[in-house]
Amino acid sequence: MKPAVKATPAKKTTTTKAKPEVKAEVKAKAAPTAAATHKAPARKSAPKAEVKALAALQPTFDESAFRAEIEREAYLLWEARGHEHGQAHEDWTRAVEIVRARNAK
Repeated sequence: MKPAVKATPAKKTTTTKAKPEVKAEVKAKAAPTAAATHKAPARKSAPKAEVKALAALQPTFDESAFRAEIEREAYLLWEARGHEHGQAHEDWTRAVEIVRARNAK
């Protein structure tokens, strides 16, 4: 006996639809948007002279001087009470209020 020949299925041929071509002129004229390129537009930075001038106008905060001022006020409050112990926290919070009010001008 002869071995049986296996039949192979016929290959399917598919037709692809041709995509409409976009004219090169149209592609060249359309500029990409920021959304299309996923890039944010460039920001203009302030000139260095402006930045320096603004920095000079803003007051700087010196934490050590602020704390020293509060300590001095708390001491004066303690001294005004006759050196009575046990109310350091109240003196400190009152001193903070005094210094903040003085510097709020």
